[in-house]
Amino acid sequence: MSPAPDALADLVRDRLSEGRSIDRGLLDDWCSWDTDPRDVLRILVDAGVPESKAEKTVGAWAWLSVEPEFLRPWAAEDPGALLEPLADYTTATSALRTLALLPEIPEVLLPAIARIAVGRSERNRPLAQGLLAALPLAAELAGRALADTNPSVRRIGAAWLADLGVNDVVERLRAARARETDPRVRGDILRALRSCGDDVADLVAAEALAAPARRSARPPAALTWFPFESLPVVHPAAGGAALAPGTVSAWVRLAHDLKDPDGRGTIACYLALLEPRDAAALSAVVVESWVAHNRENGKTTSLRTKGLLAFAVGVEGGRLAALARSALRRSATWRAESEAVLRAVAANGSPAALQLVVSAASDHRLPRVRDFARSLAQAAADERGWSAAELGDRTIPDAGFAADGLLHLSYGDREFLGRPGPDLAIVLTDADGGPRAGLPPARRGEDADLVAAARRRLADARREARAVAAAQTRRLYEAMCASRSWPAAVWRDVWIAHPLARRLAGRLVWTAREADGARGAPGRPRTFRPAEDGALLGPDDARLDLPDGAVVRLAHGTLVDGAEAAAWREHLADYEVVPLFDQFSAPAPPAVTGRALDDLAGRRVIARDLRRSAASRGYERSPGIYRYREFHKDFPELGLRAVLTFGGADAREEIESTTTGGLLIRRGRRELDLAGVPPVLLAECCADYRAVVAAAGPVPGEP
Repeated sequence: MSPAPDALADLVRDRLSEGRSIDRGLLDDWCSWDTDPRDVLRILVDAGVPESKAEKTVGAWAWLSVEPEFLRPWAAEDPGALLEPLADYTTATSALRTLALLPEIPEVLLPAIARIAVGRSERNRPLAQGLLAALPLAAELAGRALADTNPSVRRIGAAWLADLGVNDVVERLRAARARETDPRVRGDILRALRSCGDDVADLVAAEALAAPARRSARPPAALTWFPFESLPVVHPAAGGAALAPGTVSAWVRLAHDLKDPDGRGTIACYLALLEPRDAAALSAVVVESWVAHNRENGKTTSLRTKGLLAFAVGVEGGRLAALARSALRRSATWRAESEAVLRAVAANGSPAALQLVVSAASDHRLPRVRDFARSLAQAAADERGWSAAELGDRTIPDAGFAADGLLHLSYGDREFLGRPGPDLAIVLTDADGGPRAGLPPARRGEDADLVAAARRRLADARREARAVAAAQTRRLYEAMCASRSWPAAVWRDVWIAHPLARRLAGRLVWTAREADGARGAPGRPRTFRPAEDGALLGPDDARLDLPDGAVVRLAHGTLVDGAEAAAWREHLADYEVVPLFDQFSAPAPPAVTGRALDDLAGRRVIARDLRRSAASRGYERSPGIYRYREFHKDFPELGLRAVLTFGGADAREEIESTTTGGLLIRRGRRELDLAGVPPVLLAECCADYRAVVAAAGPVPGEP
């Protein structure tokens, strides 16, 4: 928290009297995210710091450390002061978010915002475009960018113009492509046209389907490994002869030259000209070849050929997700490669692909990749008019299971069935219900390709089902902590109608109340669990009628009394249901005030034991090459981070002793007042705090 103004003023005067400077670091140490920069500026000037130097020092601190709502009054008083932070991409983010809080954009800042709107920063560019979107100037700026001499700016201009949705956007984009010579820009214009609903077949058919005029040139050096000879034979969707092998090879070389893993432009348009099965087969060969090659090579090689990932747009979703998971495991610490893979996967847009992006946003090893995945997920949600949470709900893969809840595996005359167990492990039977350990070999006369396809489908389904179980367990836990709710009709569609999600939902206890606030029992909601037959059971096995107007959320120990929690534990044990996670053990949080819970602070523990106990509860240590002082767990849906502080440890010498600290909840840089944290989240984090400290234990020989 910020010191009292008098304390800060005394500190500044003391440092100046000692001939020491006042810098950003000092203000970072002494001032918090909710400090008014005007107050700090006044203190510095009154203490004798020259006004120009004081303004520079305060600006260097404030635009990186103060939250936008506390920067707004300063910005409103002197809009010109934002020119400097807008010129630096590290501070521009804060400046743009501050400007979004003003009633109107100061005219003096429009040129600077316009430059950011077509600039290189993928974080700041959409913020700037959003500020300008409501202004008539936006369409003019986007059109000007589309005609810029810089190809990168023209690419941005095409996407921006499409997003603005001006009346003549298709005509303007088509005219731009007609005069465009840069293949990357041409591809982005195609993508923009497709996003506007334009059928671009007439623009690409001639160039895409034509046979090479001469023997194909040698592949570039970076593609000497690529199995061009293994590319499948493909046919145009309109009918006719197969494409010449040289034509298909040229597509691969073009994708490599474009060096863009997002294939929604040129490559997607080319694939749309093919028979769908042929397009999927070709895409799979290219992406599988890239993944297989890069298992054996360094990241430099994979990044050099990342353009081949553009074919991910045409791969079947479950197959792509499996390939991408393999690639991401291999490149877990390689940020650029992971981001290239995720960009390609997001472009595919299938439920399985988008779920992988959603999962990476929560569990990728690298924080910057998690942030990148979150931006991809949010962009996908925005395109569909959903929230990020809705995207996660509406794209749960079905792993090939049909509406009847079965995985149908055909050998032709014989069929085998897969059923998901409570943990989504697939149980096999024959058509008559007899159990099977696995799929049998083909009989004489059965189609070997059909049998192989069934085996491959089963393997893919098992991988995808495991991924669904892990991802949705994590999402449901966060939904419980966030007290997220669903209208009953939506809840049924997401969690009951889905062949896999309903098995997970049946391992949890839910609550329901009327949307108008009326409850099934005085003072409390009704609790229930979905049974295998679709019935909604109470703890006493009574069936619940869930009206469409009800609101559903996950139950928690803070929402039910002890007797009801005990009844549910008994019910789950009787039915041999293993809960996805514990919903009833975390006690109601203490009545806390302030920004920290630290009643267990100061205990001596071994740093390694503390880290291990924190990891067992899902916490990561804070980044730091040498020393670290925090463990954290993110709740992306809420935009919150739970932080466990301690005395610090050397990452190389974790056998040293240290002291426990407290529990904080942060939103970005700010530490929240714990009284305002959602109660369920606070209860779970308090339980984490106590469990982590208890599991670490005291230093041997100390009380």
